[in-house]
Amino acid sequence: MSPFNKENSKVSNSTSASSQVLSDGTKGLLETIEKISGIGWWKVNLQTGENQWSDQFYKICGLDPKKNPPSTDLGLSVIHPEDKILAEKAIENSIVKGDPYQLGKRIIWPSGEIRHVLSEGIVEYDKEGKPLFLVGTFKDITNLKAKEKQFDSTSKELVDILDYSSDLIFLFDTTGVIIRVSESVKETLGYSTEQLIGKNYVDFLYPPDLGKTNSAFKSVLQGENIRNFELRLIDSRGNLIHLNWSGNTKQGTNQVLGIARDITEQVEFKKKREEEKLRIQTILNSSQDLIWSVDRDFKLVSANNAFFKTMKKGLQWDIQLGDDLLSTEFQKTELIEYWRGYYEKALRGKDVKIEEKSESKSQDTPTFFETKITPVKVNGEIVGLACFSRDVTEKRIASEKIKAENMQLLKGQEIANIGYWETDLKSNSIYWSDEMYNIWEVKKNSRTVDFDFFFKSIHPEDRKSFLYHKNRALLQEKKLDVVYRIILAGNRVKYIHEKGEIIHEEEGGLFRGTSQEITKEKEIELELRNRNIFIESTLNNIPLGIAVNKISDGESTYMNKAFEDIYGWSKTELLNVDDFFVNVYPNTEYRNWIKAKIIDDMTSGDPNRMSWNGIIINTKDGRERIVNAKNIPVPDLNLMISTVADDTDRYLAEQALKVSNDRFTLVSEAVSDAIWDWDLDKNTIYLGQGFHRLFGYPKDRNQVDGSLWLKTIHPENLEEITASSRKAREDVSQKFWSEEYRFRKQDGTYAFVNEKAIIIRNKKGVAYRIVGAIQDITQDKERDQELEVTNENLKKANKELELSNQELEQFAYVASHDLQEPLRMITSFLGLVEKRYDAVLDEKGKKYIHFAIDGASRMREIILDLLEFSKLDSFKDAKSWVDSNEILETSLLFLKKNIDKARPVFHLDQLPKVYGHKNTLVQLFQNLISNAIKYQPEGQKAEIWISSTENEKEWEFLVKDNGIGIDKQYLDKIFVIFQRLHVKGTYSGTGIGLAISKKIVDLHDGKIWAESKLGEGASFRFTLQKPVKS
Repeated sequence: MSPFNKENSKVSNSTSASSQVLSDGTKGLLETIEKISGIGWWKVNLQTGENQWSDQFYKICGLDPKKNPPSTDLGLSVIHPEDKILAEKAIENSIVKGDPYQLGKRIIWPSGEIRHVLSEGIVEYDKEGKPLFLVGTFKDITNLKAKEKQFDSTSKELVDILDYSSDLIFLFDTTGVIIRVSESVKETLGYSTEQLIGKNYVDFLYPPDLGKTNSAFKSVLQGENIRNFELRLIDSRGNLIHLNWSGNTKQGTNQVLGIARDITEQVEFKKKREEEKLRIQTILNSSQDLIWSVDRDFKLVSANNAFFKTMKKGLQWDIQLGDDLLSTEFQKTELIEYWRGYYEKALRGKDVKIEEKSESKSQDTPTFFETKITPVKVNGEIVGLACFSRDVTEKRIASEKIKAENMQLLKGQEIANIGYWETDLKSNSIYWSDEMYNIWEVKKNSRTVDFDFFFKSIHPEDRKSFLYHKNRALLQEKKLDVVYRIILAGNRVKYIHEKGEIIHEEEGGLFRGTSQEITKEKEIELELRNRNIFIESTLNNIPLGIAVNKISDGESTYMNKAFEDIYGWSKTELLNVDDFFVNVYPNTEYRNWIKAKIIDDMTSGDPNRMSWNGIIINTKDGRERIVNAKNIPVPDLNLMISTVADDTDRYLAEQALKVSNDRFTLVSEAVSDAIWDWDLDKNTIYLGQGFHRLFGYPKDRNQVDGSLWLKTIHPENLEEITASSRKAREDVSQKFWSEEYRFRKQDGTYAFVNEKAIIIRNKKGVAYRIVGAIQDITQDKERDQELEVTNENLKKANKELELSNQELEQFAYVASHDLQEPLRMITSFLGLVEKRYDAVLDEKGKKYIHFAIDGASRMREIILDLLEFSKLDSFKDAKSWVDSNEILETSLLFLKKNIDKARPVFHLDQLPKVYGHKNTLVQLFQNLISNAIKYQPEGQKAEIWISSTENEKEWEFLVKDNGIGIDKQYLDKIFVIFQRLHVKGTYSGTGIGLAISKKIVDLHDGKIWAESKLGEGASFRFTLQKPVKS
């Protein structure tokens, strides 16, 4: 149950309660503190609900302690209704969660006035952690809230001013950090909001103005209103912006408001005018020398104070402007004539220089005076004289004394390229030594050296960095130490190393230092840096791994990328030699062995023993690799340079080659052919065992010179074979080579051979190796010779057959019936002869009978095909609409025997209905599919695609296969009757099938053609004419 429930609430008068709890001294102290701070206090007993309120608490709540005893209900009743729930929640969180109680809220006085208060408190616990009391303070913040409201209103007005004012308006915090700026600030200085906000005004301040600006800012913080304060800022382009400032603290805040007006143009104009005026004024009054000017009548035009004092002291002449300098009233005639001579000489246009020596008995050393008289011209006419005179005695003596020292110092500065400079922080005057002028390549008397000249000579990219370091030095945070570039005539660049410090701060401050030209050193540094980058890049891109370790402790000091890649471990995992051995050689036995071997080889001191080939290492991902490693000790530098090359691919290739060679040897022993391997680069030929078995060459003669091959070729074949071989090697597109020739055996006889080879080339297409096999075909040649007679007879028969082909079509239909019967009789009688005289006939006889029967059978096939060919004319008027899919199914049914045997793969598309003769179209598909199955390389499964395309006037069909293909030169001949491209022994057929197919397509007013390349299958396309619409 909450301790603030009404049941637990008890009343206790604040005064009496305070008396019971507090001593009189403590109570008096609290009352005094309350009156001074305006803060009341309260306390709630969380166990009994008892409340205690101080007098100040009552005063803040507008209650009378005598009339209103403290209670929880009363405390909640004075809270503004909108804040009551929030107050109850905050108290509950403090009690339950132990959170500190802090809440700003509104209360309502009995008079109805609303006041703002801040209530804060904490929970007190007993030793067991049980909450006992909630104690807190109570403060009236009504006036503070009013000021915040007024500030918000003022801030809005300020925002409007910032956005539209043409003056530059800044808002700073008490440390000088920029809080806010007007739009005109960004436009004038060229900085963005991000570049301004959060930066100190010092970051943009022109260094010579730092001291007076800090003093002015401090005065504003002390409550003083500053007006017409001028300073200079540096804009984003490095230019000086002159500003006239007014500043004061913003009422009710810890912020400084600064308003500035850009007076750069006025200042520049005023500066030029003041410089001229100052120059004249300086000539007249700032020198101890005598300076005066006269007109052509020798009247005094101007003079400085020293001149007036000297004339009064020496001649008792209180001379005034306009007096005659050659007056005889105060001077002797000799003196007047002395000066008249020099004045007149100067008026003739001559520069006059007079050095007088004055000696006195009262002085040990003479006094020296130097006087110069210079004509003054206006529009080319001499209108007067400018004169000055000085005591140069001390100068002359000092000059002689320090001349030698200066010469030494100047020589030292010149040799070291170090110049000395001083800046008077009070007057902003600058002194440069001669070497400073030499470094900047400026003539010493050609111009006035000031900070503007110096700052403009700095490279624009280095100005910001220079200002940062210089301002820090001026604030005495650290000494000046900065490197920057200067730009000279012709855009030449020099590098300067400048150091400086502040001294005599109590006298106004002197900033002094040195500037040393380090251009050559910088160029060398840049060259070395670029060279190091090049070396680093080279080392990280070469395939050779390189690492450097300390000899003393094995610590790794360098490791290139290739070293990490080859070993498969990162440099962070190979920090020393021990890590290297543990990671790279995980097998303890092998690691100990290789480590001992390397240490033994290294301690031997023999460089030849400090390289190791074929070392097995393990990468991080567990892969084994073969490497070649080498160590190069550099004892003088305590370094060990290690190199490593990945030999894995070469090693594996070598092993693969060995396996390949072993396999080659075994294959050459297993096959009947003579296998050989010709290395063209070395011109050596490896011979397999077939050369011993087939041709009698020694068994141990397995590698011979390449020229031996030429000696084995029959002289009559030599020129042809060598030319063919050379042509194949030189033709980069040629991969295979094959020839037949006579080969000389060991016993001197010749065998007919068929040699086939594959040519192996490099990336450029150059042949470097040929592997081949020689097959002895002597017996095949002998059999060919035995069949020559038979082939000759067949050629004669074929010749006679070709002569009759032209007339065959006309009488084929009638002749076919008459010729089939005799052929059947020949076939039958030859079969009976073979059966009856089987024991008598030798192999040749049986072969001849076989030839005769086969010829008769082939003749019968031709006659049947001719019969089919001659029948086609009868189908011209028998066309109808037929489904091509049904035609294809019928064709495949007729070819079932061939299909079951060859097991071809079909890819069939949906075919259209066409207008034609069904039976002839069945025969057309049957012929084309039969050819696709038949003309296949040995051992290859036929694959056949059949599809169609419908055009405007015709249907176009495609029958495509993956067979042996057709040479391009025969594509136009294959549709001629009896035209065959293969001998009967290779592929069966009569040579009429495609002629019949063409005839069928012609009957349908279409076209048929073939597309093919040898060895790449064939595509037969034909069209069927659509019927003409009536």
